Amino acid sequence: MEIQKQRLREILFQIELLKRRKVQRFLLEIGLTPGQGQARILIYLSSHSSVTQKEIADGCMLDVTTMSRVLNKMEEMELIIRRRDPGCRRAYQISLTEAGRQKAEEVSRGFERLEEILAGNLTEEEIGSLTAGLGKIKASLEAEEEIQALIRR
Repeated sequence: MEIQKQRLREILFQIELLKRRKVQRFLLEIGLTPGQGQARILIYLSSHSSVTQKEIADGCMLDVTTMSRVLNKMEEMELIIRRRDPGCRRAYQISLTEAGRQKAEEVSRGFERLEEILAGNLTEEEIGSLTAGLGKIKASLEAEEEIQALIRR
């Protein structure tokens, strides 16, 4: 059993590395900076119009302080536009420009292609089983994080 657990860890690690390389190469090809969350922000904004920086950070699971630099860069690239929030003078409403919508569609197509690659050799039944198993792994990791947070208090 220990060998199987070790093999699982190794396979998950290798998959993550291979996936990361593919995504990084893709993002560079379309003019985005890998590792900054630009792709996630574009996808999020494509389905949420005019939201705050905090809403984006929460929706994309990104740090709010990092978001400011990323959004500045995306604004320079003319992918987003910021408008003062009429309800709060310190906040901005952020939305996609037309160029941002086009880039979001490009990102979405690239991620759909990645999904096709990931599931390419699997049957529907295998995808269901694998998804269920990975969901259990995710739940275990989340439970462990909650336990650690409680211990630190």
